[in-house]
Amino acid sequence: MIQFNMQRFLKLARWSFTMDRQWFVKTILRWLVVMTLMFLFFTCVMDNHQKDTVLFAYYACTSIIVLFAIGISVMGASMMFNSMKGKYDDQRLLMLPASNLEKYVMRYCYWLLLIPCCLLAFVVADAVQYGINVLLGHERVMLVMECLKGGVDETYRETQGFRVSLLLLLVWLHSFYAVGATFCRSHKYNWIATSVVLIIGYMLLLALAGGWPNVNIAFLNYRAYFHFGFIVLTVLNFWLSYRFFCRQQAIGKFVNL
Repeated sequence: MIQFNMQRFLKLARWSFTMDRQWFVKTILRWLVVMTLMFLFFTCVMDNHQKDTVLFAYYACTSIIVLFAIGISVMGASMMFNSMKGKYDDQRLLMLPASNLEKYVMRYCYWLLLIPCCLLAFVVADAVQYGINVLLGHERVMLVMECLKGGVDETYRETQGFRVSLLLLLVWLHSFYAVGATFCRSHKYNWIATSVVLIIGYMLLLALAGGWPNVNIAFLNYRAYFHFGFIVLTVLNFWLSYRFFCRQQAIGKFVNL
């Protein structure tokens, strides 16, 4: 079925969130622990007696958080089946009374729910590191989000002329990971195979173009064509991802073909 019924989709959403509530809670707790330990390592373990060291510690935390957020945005589609374990969850998904389109949209939306989970873990971890540093009597204590705001503003000014190109590239990468998530039967490790394909493709592109300078020159000269190509390939990737999803099988194959 390719029909999309909103009432049926909302029932599917409520059922899915109820069944996977524990997975979301565990994900938040895991990220909270990782971020808290990371913040405390840079702000407490490292030598914080000098001003430059303090700034480096907080900017290091900021850089890691930015990379973490970009990673979720780009690779988030590869997590659409992470809450499922084993063939029984696959069979249950196939047997749900909903259309394939409704199931696909529901699973795809899971990565969107990871964004507030990441934000919640970040805010709590930042508050914990701030409180611990205050209790320990460290000087020049600050919140990581203060550095994060300044870094985002500066980056926006520096890359303003390329933000459209960067956004289209990230969206295309996101759609490519969506293809990998439904093409590979591995729920947790499909992102590895997808990343390997991207790396190999990038190396082949550089080899065929004669190096990065030639690729950069071609992009600057034909930027509009590249933008159009990214849009077309993104739409194609999501269509392929949905088609692979419709061919899912609970057992028997490494890929959904």
